[in-house]
Amino acid sequence: MRQDYFSQEVNRKGTLSVKWNPQAIKGITGNEEAEPFWVADMDFLAPEEVVQAAVDTAKSGVYGYPYVEDKEAFISSWLQRRHNWKLARKNVVICPGMLTSIALLTEMLSSEGDGVIVPLPAYQPFLRIVRNLNRTLIPWPMLYNKEAHQFSLDWDTFEELCSRAKLLIFCSPHNPSGMVFSEDELRKVALIAKKHHVAIISDEIHADLTFREHHPLLPLATEVGCTAVTCMAPSKTFNIAGEHFSVSIFSDDKLRLAFMRRLDQLYLGGNSFFSTTLALVAYEKGEPWLKDLIAYLQGNISFMASFFKERLPSLTFIKPEASFIGFIDCADIMGLVEQDALANPQLYDPKKSPNGGLLSRFFGLRAKVALNDGTWFGGDAYRSFVRFNYGTNKERIAAALMRMEDAIKFLEKTYIR
Repeated sequence: MRQDYFSQEVNRKGTLSVKWNPQAIKGITGNEEAEPFWVADMDFLAPEEVVQAAVDTAKSGVYGYPYVEDKEAFISSWLQRRHNWKLARKNVVICPGMLTSIALLTEMLSSEGDGVIVPLPAYQPFLRIVRNLNRTLIPWPMLYNKEAHQFSLDWDTFEELCSRAKLLIFCSPHNPSGMVFSEDELRKVALIAKKHHVAIISDEIHADLTFREHHPLLPLATEVGCTAVTCMAPSKTFNIAGEHFSVSIFSDDKLRLAFMRRLDQLYLGGNSFFSTTLALVAYEKGEPWLKDLIAYLQGNISFMASFFKERLPSLTFIKPEASFIGFIDCADIMGLVEQDALANPQLYDPKKSPNGGLLSRFFGLRAKVALNDGTWFGGDAYRSFVRFNYGTNKERIAAALMRMEDAIKFLEKTYIR
């Protein structure tokens, strides 16, 4: 494994990175000097072949309109190699970013006022898409076992919600919990949706980064006769999130053609010269790098799990089954953090961090660690969680966890009598 490639320090300050932007960090923590472990991109260099393609492309000095003969073949070949998913190239539609595709599909598969189910906790833009398009948001809270610290799908609630919904926006693997759904779970989702004539948009942007087998939802939905679309991208997989290139995959020709027409109507059918170049090189040559990346991420997870068990027992790291982001259950310290906020209202002033919450302020101010507050994923029901991005070198993670340990010791020393 190319350990040195992932363990090296990459300086992203001053690189137009939103993750490392001081004002963005201040917006969630109140402290612009907090070190970022929030936005879902990694601090690793992209695959060497992708970096070289970027260098060669930049040096060419000409950045015109791209044209690639049968670029869908790159995608279908990747899906067959990576997920044993055989599909016709015509079912693949190249799109701009994932959220553009999900918003357009939401517009096409529902009407204003229609109910759209979104499992909670959720990647926040899903909620914004529903509201921006004047659909009726129908939250589907996942069950959470507080003793086992595990999320699961609430089937009885889903059945009831489907009776008043038109669409489900699903995320598989799930962000932020890191769950990888089984084939049986996905088939059950499709069966219940089919029963109630609910279509499914399946965001599978983290699919290539699973630590166990990933099952695409679309083949299972097609098998049971449920209308569904799978959306994927190389962005998380190869750490090229800033280059907007994604794919939408259809089994329904009528829906696929309507989607392509809508892209054409809005002039959204073209991808940039750089994004096309990097995406196709990544799919063609990036798999060895990806295998090493997954091994490194699993090492980070093992390290974090041990650290939490031995030195941060008041927090629970919910071990993810995919990708580079994980939820941390902070319920046991919430009372102490609330006391700290009451004792220091100016420090915790929400006006200084309007995009954050109590825990993102606490860790940002007291530990200089910038994390996504749980409220970002669905409101106060998740206020006792934070999301931690461990897609970085282990030394940074270790230093951040030690600062979090010191911050909790401060709470215990100050407020436990």
